[in-house]
Amino acid sequence: SLGHKPKPRGPSSNPPPAMTKSYIFAMDIAQNSAVVQLDRADGTCLWHGTVTADQAGWQTLQSALGRHGATWPDTLIIMEATGIYHLAWAERLVRAGGEVYVLNPLLVARLESFANALRQHKTDHVDVRRLAEVARLHADELNRFRYRRTPTEQARRQLDHTRGTLRRTLTNVKKALQSHLELVFPALLAAKIAADSVCAAKILQAAPTAEAWLALPELQRRKLAARKTEALDLACRQTLADAAVSAACVPAVLTLLATMQSLVANLEDCDQRTNACQPTARVRLIMSIPGFGERTATVMSTYLPESFEGWGKKKKITARLQALFGTDPRLRSSGKWVGKVKMSKRGICSGRTALFQASFCSLRKDPENAAYYQALRDAGKEHKQALVDVMRKQVRRLTAVLVSNQPFVPKTPSNKCLAA
Repeated sequence: SLGHKPKPRGPSSNPPPAMTKSYIFAMDIAQNSAVVQLDRADGTCLWHGTVTADQAGWQTLQSALGRHGATWPDTLIIMEATGIYHLAWAERLVRAGGEVYVLNPLLVARLESFANALRQHKTDHVDVRRLAEVARLHADELNRFRYRRTPTEQARRQLDHTRGTLRRTLTNVKKALQSHLELVFPALLAAKIAADSVCAAKILQAAPTAEAWLALPELQRRKLAARKTEALDLACRQTLADAAVSAACVPAVLTLLATMQSLVANLEDCDQRTNACQPTARVRLIMSIPGFGERTATVMSTYLPESFEGWGKKKKITARLQALFGTDPRLRSSGKWVGKVKMSKRGICSGRTALFQASFCSLRKDPENAAYYQALRDAGKEHKQALVDVMRKQVRRLTAVLVSNQPFVPKTPSNKCLAA
């Protein structure tokens, strides 16, 4: 009815793409071992087995390829992303001259053929056969998943991961310190002195209980608590905390305090190391976009590719960047039921968080984004929905800046922007 003939369906209408390699080598990688399979390009299995993740396992692979006349440059190598465990294998295989493709496990599961689609068997040997089949059927579409050696980029990502771990640990320590102070020194919290503040640290090191605080000279108390002195004195006189219990639990509070201070210092050191290995020009380029500060620009630079060569035009690059950070819309509907359009949230979490923070800040610093957000709110969208649209707009700006390699230039403010 639309004037075009539908494409026929069936195995014969979609033949496998032509292979440019003579062999396919699939790996299902675990922490200390890997299940491997060597196939010809036509799908004939030549060898499969299990190798250890060490030099002995590498020699086993070399011997197996030699027995069957295969070489790494003439072999398409495919594996699933397994955190950090696949990195050592991928680096070694690339140095040996092979073409390595690292696929998302979710993508591999969705590309599975009908052979195991209904039974859904899950073993290492089934997984490695499935990988080999994906390589054979979709060889021409795997180029975007090709593994490329980028030690500097990997170092930046590991630093960002380390920073996230330190931040989460620091948050837990602060919560634990707050909880302990409820028992040991509740008067400190009653006086509206934050448990993780510099003032609280000085007070705890000098007088970690209410009795110890009241025993200090007034001049010293005023020096430590400043304008909070009267409130803290009053709270210490009215507290119900038991003196014996408080004194007994002081070592735990001081230990948490020392741990918190150490984590803060480590976090600052991690930030310095991260900034040192970042491409300064790219970070400044991203910071030219309203809303992006030094920290958020650093995170975005960490996970953005060094080059967009082969990514297509700007619209295509923007769509892929949205998918990379998980801000792409996800529609779910079936028959008459239509679900809400939400973010997929399947991309890089820290990058999505940085993008959210930059978009939120842009509402105060950028009249154009503020007017755009207000227009969405006036149209009936909720705060989060409108902010997600602002995030996607920030991604479009990010694409334009990085592709043109020119700083962001705001548009001439319109009457609507000025009104906002």
